[in-house]
Amino acid sequence: MSITIHSYPSREFPGKYDTRSFEYTLEHSSGASFSVINYGAVITRILVPDRRGSLGDVELGYKDLDGYLHNGCWHGATVGRSANRTKGARFEIDRKTYRIPQNDGENNLHGGSPCFQNVFWNARVLTEDDAHIYLQKTGIHSSFNVEGEAVLMDYMSPDGACGFPGNLDAQVLFAWTRDMALLIIYSGISDAPTIFAPTNHSYFNLAGEDSGPVAGHMLFIDAENVTDKAPDNVPNGEISSVDGTDLDFRIPSPVGKTFNSDHPQIVSSGGLDQNYCLEAAGDASTPAASLVDPDSGRKMEVFTNFPGLQVYTGNFLSGSSKGDQPYERFGAICMETQLYPDAVHHPNFPSAIIPANTRTCYLTGYRFSVVE
Repeated sequence: MSITIHSYPSREFPGKYDTRSFEYTLEHSSGASFSVINYGAVITRILVPDRRGSLGDVELGYKDLDGYLHNGCWHGATVGRSANRTKGARFEIDRKTYRIPQNDGENNLHGGSPCFQNVFWNARVLTEDDAHIYLQKTGIHSSFNVEGEAVLMDYMSPDGACGFPGNLDAQVLFAWTRDMALLIIYSGISDAPTIFAPTNHSYFNLAGEDSGPVAGHMLFIDAENVTDKAPDNVPNGEISSVDGTDLDFRIPSPVGKTFNSDHPQIVSSGGLDQNYCLEAAGDASTPAASLVDPDSGRKMEVFTNFPGLQVYTGNFLSGSSKGDQPYERFGAICMETQLYPDAVHHPNFPSAIIPANTRTCYLTGYRFSVVE
């Protein structure tokens, strides 16, 4: 299917961004569609059918560009260079210390500014054949086949941006697959060793983006373990079993079981906000997780070659939305495929550091379907 492109201007700053900001809408043969903008490489909406065939937007977000320019919740954003938290907002590579912004107490959260989520990316449309070749060249094991045109965005993050070393050439590709998966491919190459640990920070509500708490959504996660957090929500290097706890979703169970849980890891973050250690790390051909809304029948499966999955239940959602009413606490769930948080400080975690002049790729697929 073809891509529709239109400008995505700001009401707060009329004329300032009209020539820089564009929205790309990719339509699937099923009638489903999603849209992305080149500011922050943000996914702004995802329209997928329910069991009656009615399309609904399952992606939380804002009304216009202004919301994304002040995107405190990182709605739909491509986050990096380093997603999640970094202890002490500093790290070492080759015995040299690098300092990055302290924007979460004494720690760093999602890199800072200017990073992937708060810059304009260059964007171009790829043919279906070129997008398929791009997927194949990643070497990532998956069963996906691209359907229709794709959007490839790129951003050159300069040496020293937010304190990170190396000139990092980052790319993110957005496409549909034939089996209705929203495909995201991250690619990075740097002229010096650096951290490349991106994610997408979409908030999902399969009942509809304005439907309130997701307590009844059924969640499955193929993970026996999680990375433990200290009181500041940064991993302490320990890994714990989910067995017998409210963190266990190996058998699908309601998201709402975590809302009032007394599990210390859940209490410390005001709700579920945990990195799961995926069992099939590196293999994007089988689902790492799934989410089902029993009322609408919408189902979303998560595929990735990342080793981790951050699951966050919108514990602090509030404020602006796409409509007139603000979003509610627990009004969505994030399924952020990722490297383990603060991996740079824990040798037992998969490394977030990429060597110089070596392209590194990661894949995420959100496959939508319906259940009876």
